[in-house]
Amino acid sequence: MKKIFLLCCLFFTLGFSKQRLVVLDPASIETLYMLGAEKEIVGIAPLQHTDIYPKEETSKLPNIGNASHVSLEEILNLKPTLVILNKYYLNLEDTLKVLGIKTLYMQTQKLDDMKTNIKILAKIVNKEKEGKKLIEDFEAKLESLRLYPFNQTGIYLYSGNPLMGFSDNSLIGDILKLIGIKNLVSKNKLQRCVILPQKVLEKDPEIIIFGTGINKDELLEDNPLLKKTKAHKNGQIYFNPNSSILLRLSPKIVERIEEFKENLRTGKF
Repeated sequence: MKKIFLLCCLFFTLGFSKQRLVVLDPASIETLYMLGAEKEIVGIAPLQHTDIYPKEETSKLPNIGNASHVSLEEILNLKPTLVILNKYYLNLEDTLKVLGIKTLYMQTQKLDDMKTNIKILAKIVNKEKEGKKLIEDFEAKLESLRLYPFNQTGIYLYSGNPLMGFSDNSLIGDILKLIGIKNLVSKNKLQRCVILPQKVLEKDPEIIIFGTGINKDELLEDNPLLKKTKAHKNGQIYFNPNSSILLRLSPKIVERIEEFKENLRTGKF
């Protein structure tokens, strides 16, 4: 209720004038472009290892820092009407408010957050008609991704030492469910949780996926019990180099899930 009240106050304050948005959330940048509101973005913090869609356009936007350091001076120089944050920049929120700059935090924990985020951004930039169409397309593509499910069990690892996996209460958990992979990481309030190798062996996943920051040889060396799983025996332990971009909750995520699903089906990443 409090969040709804704050958002209503924000929309009333911003009104219907053209915005000057500093966007520190890559997913929101992509969403704004897909809404046709890219001209209202005045500054971003580029990523070091992945591009932000559409690369040929976002690469030309004013740069106010990067994921590890953002220049408050540059933000102030841009005179933003609003700074859009994600969880990695929440430490800036209080400072920006003291400086009289409005902020908005975007929740990106579950697939359902996408529809809410589109509605919020569409209202801010007066693109509600475009937002409605974007949500309809998003929902239709999600339905198509449910076709031809894997009907297998699996885990998606966040780290190899300690062994941690994404729970059902996470965006990755939603993605696994969407494509028909039963997540064997125990249900947890946390998005990521520690899992014991012996528990993994007991549940015996058919698929194990891991991303950047994990080396397969080191993973198996640190957790030798994984070699006894169906996933290892059947050659279904996969490294997904695009794990970080799969966690970026913009409407482009449906295309990224489609690519991820196809890579899993062919065993080629």
